[in-house]
Parts: sequence; structure tokens; C-alpha cells
Amino acid sequence: MKKAKLNRVLFLAALAALATACKKEPNGTNNTNEPTREVVIDWDWDQCVGLAPSKEMIKNETDKPDVKTVFINFNEMNVTNLSPANFHRARDTLQTRIDINPTKVRGMGTLYVNSINGAHLPNCTEHDISGMSLVDSIWYTAHGWTVQRLHQFHNK
Repeated sequence: MKKAKLNRVLFLAALAALATACKKEPNGTNNTNEPTREVVIDWDWDQCVGLAPSKEMIKNETDKPDVKTVFINFNEMNVTNLSPANFHRARDTLQTRIDINPTKVRGMGTLYVNSINGAHLPNCTEHDISGMSLVDSIWYTAHGWTVQRLHQFHNK
């Protein structure tokens, strides 16, 4: 009777050891090989040439297998003097950067727009007024940026 119990315990232990040894990661992947690194590219329209980081810079980062996300970071950018047409042109340019790899490229940071007109203007092609159109405000926020009115007492 003791021998049967011992054999059963040994059999179950061997079965458990075998099951543990044969365990695979889902889809045969190893979690340590998944991309985890986040790259932040700081961008300032006043300090840099152009309306976005270069496509080559973005592609170089998105092609790296360990990179999970590439952020185009505006930090806190005072752009109160820009017209809806300027924001729309910048949006079109930034979209080409996002299109390089839409699953990896995102925005971050805050755009402070004109305190009087804000980011709810109806016409994105307007050149003679400061502020952002509603359609562009929605686009920027949907891609990770924050859009806010610059209040008189905002400390940068």
C-alpha cells in the first residue's frame, strides 16, 4: 500500500515537472523581447527649423525593435500668435511623422493658444486671427498633445 502511494506521488511530481518544463510563452514569444523603451524627441517651433522633427529621425527610432513609443514632445509651448492656418499646416506636417509608424509615434506636451480666441475657431484656413480651429484642436488632442488657452497669470 505504501509503495503504491509513493509511486503515485512520484508520478504526479514527475508530471508536474514535465508540465512546467514544457510551458511556452504565448505565440512562442518571450516577453523580454517585447519593445519597452520610450523615446522622447523634444521639439520647439521657435528654436528648431521646420514644423516637426525630421522624418529620418522619427524613422530611425521607430525601426529599433526595443522602442515601444516615440513621443514628439512640445513641453509647454506658447504659440498664442499663430493663426488657425499655421496650426493646420503644422498638423499636416506632423501627420506625416505619425504616418511613419502610427502605432509607435505620439505627441506629448502642451500647446498654449491665444487666450481670447482659444481653440474653437470654425475655419482652419484663416490667416488673419490668432487661435486654433476646433477640428485641429481635436486632432492634436487625439494624438497626445494638450491644447489650452494661455491665461494671463500662467507661469512658464
